[in-house]
Amino acid sequence: MRVAVASFVVAVAAGLGCASYSVIDDATIARLNEAHEGELLYVKQSLYAGSFYDDDRYRLLHPRRFEELTYLQNAEGEPITPPPANEIVPAGTRVRIERIEWPDGEAVFRRPLFTPRYTTWIFLRVARSSGSQVTMERNERHVLLLPGGIADEETFESWFQAALSSTDPNPWLLSLDDVQRTAIMQKKPAKGMTYEALTAALGFPDRISQRQGDDGHTTEVGAWGTLRVTLKDGLVESWAEASSSPPLGASPTPVDGAPLSSSADPSR
Repeated sequence: MRVAVASFVVAVAAGLGCASYSVIDDATIARLNEAHEGELLYVKQSLYAGSFYDDDRYRLLHPRRFEELTYLQNAEGEPITPPPANEIVPAGTRVRIERIEWPDGEAVFRRPLFTPRYTTWIFLRVARSSGSQVTMERNERHVLLLPGGIADEETFESWFQAALSSTDPNPWLLSLDDVQRTAIMQKKPAKGMTYEALTAALGFPDRISQRQGDDGHTTEVGAWGTLRVTLKDGLVESWAEASSSPPLGASPTPVDGAPLSSSADPSR
């Protein structure tokens, strides 16, 4: 399954900072709204939470560190980032989709200037803590931002199913050892994690390269902003912070020129 949607990761990573009106047609939007608004789901990836840019009515949810986000830019093309996140909503938390707000002319006009006005906003009501039995919702409304590069129903559904699930992930999370489970809740890698556990912690990578060694072992290196994580034969072996990385959305190809690995599968 990783091979089938590797190109999806490229498109989404390349479009995280894209400021443009939705290119999805009205009939498709109506179908997506009908299919998803009101759904009770679980977050599959731990998410950072914090101030929603300049709009204090809502809180922002995103799998990536807020200082890496490039949805909003100034006149010089430099990213305007929201304040740093001050909370983590862990994988396995129940959410309810209140509504999906697409960037049509009316929505863009009434949104505050210093917010991602040209991006699709998914309004969520979030449970107070993780776990399948926790149904009481927080008072604040949260907004999950749709990545750029999503131009059709199929790509939207691929992203949606990668981020949110109707299947409870908590039994799987409880099957992990304490170190991995704690790492997922803290949005950190841990030695021995599978790709599935790693993406539950960090979200999906900007890019991932793969090489086959002469010894028969497969090595993959994934990039999450400045974080580089190395997997050997599908398990996390090591990680380190790089000195720098291109802004999210700067390029759909790895900086080292290596081809994207088949392990970049957001549908896992």
